[in-house]
Amino acid sequence: MNNTNMNAISALWLKSEKISAEYKKYIMGLSKEEIDTYFTDKKMSFGTAGIRATMGPGTNQINVFTYQQMAEGVARWLLLSKENPTVVIAHDNRKNADFYSKIVGKVLTHFGINVLFFPNNELKATPITSYAIRHLKADSGIIITASHNPKNYLGFKVYNNFGGQILPDDADIICSLMPENKTILDNEYTQKAELISYIEDSLTQSYYEQARKCLIKTDFETEKNFPVVFTAHHGTASYDLPYFLSSLGYKNVVKVEEQCVPDSAFTYSPVSNPEDKRSFELSLQYANKYNSDIMLAVDPDSDRLAVAVLHDNKWKYFTGNETGIIFTHYVLKNKKFTKEPFIVSTFVSTNYIDKIAADHNAKVFRTPTGFKWVGNVLEQYYQQQDFVVGFEEAIGALNSDIGRDKDGFQAAALILEIYNWLKSQDKTLVDYLHQIFNEYGAWAGETVSYVIQSPNWKESMEERIKFFSKIKVKEILGLKLNEIRWNKKADALEWHLQDGMWVKFRMSGTEPKFKVYYDLLAPTLEEANALLENFKKEIDSMIRDM
Repeated sequence: MNNTNMNAISALWLKSEKISAEYKKYIMGLSKEEIDTYFTDKKMSFGTAGIRATMGPGTNQINVFTYQQMAEGVARWLLLSKENPTVVIAHDNRKNADFYSKIVGKVLTHFGINVLFFPNNELKATPITSYAIRHLKADSGIIITASHNPKNYLGFKVYNNFGGQILPDDADIICSLMPENKTILDNEYTQKAELISYIEDSLTQSYYEQARKCLIKTDFETEKNFPVVFTAHHGTASYDLPYFLSSLGYKNVVKVEEQCVPDSAFTYSPVSNPEDKRSFELSLQYANKYNSDIMLAVDPDSDRLAVAVLHDNKWKYFTGNETGIIFTHYVLKNKKFTKEPFIVSTFVSTNYIDKIAADHNAKVFRTPTGFKWVGNVLEQYYQQQDFVVGFEEAIGALNSDIGRDKDGFQAAALILEIYNWLKSQDKTLVDYLHQIFNEYGAWAGETVSYVIQSPNWKESMEERIKFFSKIKVKEILGLKLNEIRWNKKADALEWHLQDGMWVKFRMSGTEPKFKVYYDLLAPTLEEANALLENFKKEIDSMIRDM
């Protein structure tokens, strides 16, 4: 084979007998830019939520060899502090995720590490896996998932002993202990089958029982027969979440049948990220057919929950900030606390909750983007203070302290409790949000993502950050721009406007998206929404003129 685009690493792959003819043909067809992106000396690194990449050959894509490389890094990291550690391994529905989970298990046992799979290595939701790590007192966990990324992605989430995703210090150690890229084709691993065991079926039931802790007013014995349309987007909640909701008395959960079957091809879910309204297209057909005015959706690994309700004959799709505001207000108003309540959210999530928290003598902790930080703060304070909710603007929430990652199951249970309570008053979740705005002032916010279509997407996004850091204006749309600063903890550029409002800019850590976050206030909701739309147009115009 001869291709002038090849570099030293790709040449090793083409020469290796371990690389299939199919992969070699694929490599030969790559451009020089693609070769230099997929075949590098630099190891893959952890982003906002683990390592994620497209599937395919190369040191910067997901394949058997990079999974072995990542697993060895975790094994060596664990052995730094314990002789016989135990790791829970789970996976979602993505292509070959079950196979790769076994590859990871083989590498870990090679190093003498005990491995726990779920029964029959079945796919399992991220929140249940986080709970399992804590409940079983494991030393770590690994989930083979790419969460809400497109179907050609896979990934590697690593958890610590309290069930939260690892923080950067541990991630850096793991990366440093991974084999060098030029050696990963040559490394051999021998599985020690005696170190592999399986989690009891009863663990999932235990999770369901503990998850009820996030609920305040739900009467489990009363049947609630209103139709709730639900989609799992072919993922890990396909069977488990409808069962869980049924156990809470919701006897009319209408599954979007086509999307509630695990499927690595995502046949009926071309958009599996429930943060995107397009992911609800099939759900809307079910809502119309079954006369439902609420739709719930989770992403493939079930950590994210999205909610939509019918209000004044129009569907309202709630953002993560809006559900975070609702959860914060409802729990603080209705739950009894014996210690100081606390909320955990991120720097790029709304500051509006601070108004509500102040009214209830509750503390708000801010973290960098990524639920690993939220889970870490929860772990630090949950014994001394009473946990209210942890959430981030990207439709992720955790409503009790039984896990340390965002939890679509618990969020679904709590939002249905609030929905049911409001329904008895002939109100909707939109009415409730407006009630909060009447109490604390009107708010509008949104996250706008710009997808970068280039293998060098990180460099493109860095150019945009530099552009917005050098804006030389004193006001925007009549609002004073008080300060432009880089928030190192948030890894974001911040525009601080008058009256506590802000716009923030950030590069996604897991996908090629440049994100703009808005947090705006006005005397009325109409004015707040108009201000948001005008800001979005202004920023969009700046981006397009770059």
